[in-house]
Amino acid sequence: MALPFSKKYHAAFGVMLTAWAGVHSWQHRKYLAKHLRKNVNGIGKKTTVSLLSQNLQVLHYLPGRARLYSQQLRNNPEYAHQVQEYLKSVTEIHNFSVNPATGSILIQYSPDNLGSNPLLSEVETLKVRKYDRRK
Repeated sequence: MALPFSKKYHAAFGVMLTAWAGVHSWQHRKYLAKHLRKNVNGIGKKTTVSLLSQNLQVLHYLPGRARLYSQQLRNNPEYAHQVQEYLKSVTEIHNFSVNPATGSILIQYSPDNLGSNPLLSEVETLKVRKYDRRK
């Protein structure tokens, strides 16, 4: 079976696609550099909160205690370590447990201090969405 285009056209098309990808990357170089820098430097507090809140599900909730699930955390010990380091720095959290084997996070916190921490505020928002209740 003969193809409608010769090898010369195939090579020219490949060069054009490669050039287009290079131009596209050059146009988005600032975003790419920022994204790569963030990944190389590790996860900061704001980044951890945003990554967690994007991937969290509330499995169980009681005021002052929440069990969360993150698919990104499952079987990812490096990410689990970064989450643990972040949770250690949160003064409103009294106790926590991170299980990378199951992807779950158990957080025990003071329900009075919800507004002062972005992660706990996000947990409250997710809880309201799931259970449709305020308290």
